[in-house]
Amino acid sequence: MIIVGLDFETANAQRNSACQIGLVVLEDGREVDRYTSLIKPPGPFHPVNVSIHGIGPRHVARAPAFAEIWPDVLPRLAAGRRVFAHNAAFDRSVLLRSLEHCGLPAPAISIECSVKLARTHLPTLPNHRLPTVCAALGIPLTGHHDALADARASAQVAWAMLRPKPAAPAAPASPAVAPVRRRKP
Repeated sequence: MIIVGLDFETANAQRNSACQIGLVVLEDGREVDRYTSLIKPPGPFHPVNVSIHGIGPRHVARAPAFAEIWPDVLPRLAAGRRVFAHNAAFDRSVLLRSLEHCGLPAPAISIECSVKLARTHLPTLPNHRLPTVCAALGIPLTGHHDALADARASAQVAWAMLRPKPAAPAAPASPAVAPVRRRKP
């Protein structure tokens, strides 16, 4: 099974303001590809967003625009791969609004939500934020709100919940027992 983790960081409240993308590809649970890039957003940075991820105007001054990175991103979202983001509604909207802003067609992909998976598989957690879910599953998360770190964690969360489970050991065969016959008196 191939799982892709996807994460965006944005410069402001506008969903077309991606300032970083992270993608991690897992094949049967093993990381086989990763991609990250800073992105020069079309609008200004908001201090609240900068305080969350630490990316500001000076970091993206020489970064490519979204349209320039898209040729590197699209093949990683190829058909047959399950794409996951933690809070997929946000990341899906950033992707779609960024494509729309650049006049690029949206690919026919589905972005699934690792938060929904966590709510189903880990219903007793106090919350389903990425650090909480990762801690519960023993998945390291360093650099939370770095798009690559969050994409890796999202992919690993999805893999932990969807990976094929080992088959239960078969019960030992019971020895054949001959039926007891009673003698007539």
